[in-house]
Amino acid sequence: MRFMGVNMKVSVRDREEAIRALLAGLMLLVLFGLVTYYALMNPGPRIEASKLVLLGPSEYSRDVVAELTIKAVDNEGIVDSSRSDLIRVSLDPSSHAQLGFSDQSGTTWSSSLTIRLEAGQRKVTFLDRQDEKVRVAVEWLEGKSPLKPAVIELYSGWRGF
Repeated sequence: MRFMGVNMKVSVRDREEAIRALLAGLMLLVLFGLVTYYALMNPGPRIEASKLVLLGPSEYSRDVVAELTIKAVDNEGIVDSSRSDLIRVSLDPSSHAQLGFSDQSGTTWSSSLTIRLEAGQRKVTFLDRQDEKVRVAVEWLEGKSPLKPAVIELYSGWRGF
């Protein structure tokens, strides 16, 4: 055999080693391809929300704005970031408190807000100018699948209300 003007003698043993090396490389390439395919097709455990949770301080001072967080979570409490459900957050009708939601046009204050979750959660503000116990509820309206509602009680004004 001639290669670039040089006589080269290739033995059977050299050919066998070259074929083995080529086959080993192909096997590694196939193995890497299968691992990559499996990782893309099975990204891991799926989080599927089953309920809404409402988080906020249980006691706060009157006339102080508090932040409430609403989350769509699974049974382990892990946020399902795929959720963009429509929800309603509301207060007791007899309450003097108000819920606030901010967007590009400013802050909307009301006793009931209909908003959409973003990546499985949303924040609203809460303000009460009276000393009172306030019940805050969040309920699912529409989305991928129904979510169980949540209710919390907030105490405005003084400890031990």
